[in-house]
This record gives sequence, C-alpha cells and structure tokens, in this order.
Amino acid sequence: MNKSRSEIFCFMTRPKTSVQVFVEEQLNDPEVAESFYQGLDELRLAVKIAQLRKHRGLTQAQLAARLDTSTPVISRLENQGNCSIKTLKKVAEALDAVVQIDIVAKKVEDSQKMQPSSLG
Repeated sequence: MNKSRSEIFCFMTRPKTSVQVFVEEQLNDPEVAESFYQGLDELRLAVKIAQLRKHRGLTQAQLAARLDTSTPVISRLENQGNCSIKTLKKVAEALDAVVQIDIVAKKVEDSQKMQPSSLG
C-alpha cells in the first residue's frame, strides 16, 4: 500500500485543540493581540535573563548579591521580565552581557523608510 507524502502528513497532523482555536480567535482582536505580544516580549526577556544567569553558573542569590538586591527581586525579574532599561543594564553588566534595544515600525513600508540610509 503506497501512500503519498501529503496523505501521510495529513494523517499525522493533529486537529487544533480548543485552546489553540480560542487563542487564534482572541488574537484577531487588535487590542488583545497587542497586549499578548507585549507580554510575550517580557516573557522572552525573563527567560533570557534566567538562561544567561544559569549559563554563567550563578544562583539567583548570587546574582542578587552582585546587584545589591534580594533574591525575590531576581525571581520576579526572571518570571515577569518587566523592568526599566536602567535595571536591565545593571543586570546585563552583572552577567557580563550587553543590552541591545531596537525599535521598529509596525508596517513593513514604514520600516523600510526608517533605514539609516534613508534618514539622511
């Protein structure tokens, strides 16, 4: 019995869960999508901080000591990722890292207009 690749992959594809369907529906609302993606950015930052701390072989308590703060502050930072740029720079310095911040236009055509060569 020979099946085509598309038949095999179709068979292997799982139907979407009710949660996946719900999330897709909610993300159609621009306000919900904006809030979701903002939270996602903060979560990515939190994960990066925790990963770098672990890669450097530091505990939360050791990082807190380097920053002259408490372990719960580091825990919140690694779980929420919401902090000021000033704090982020201090954390980066304590982890022997640098902060890279970028701001880009939401629309592709606006982003292309904002390239350094077009800013004169």
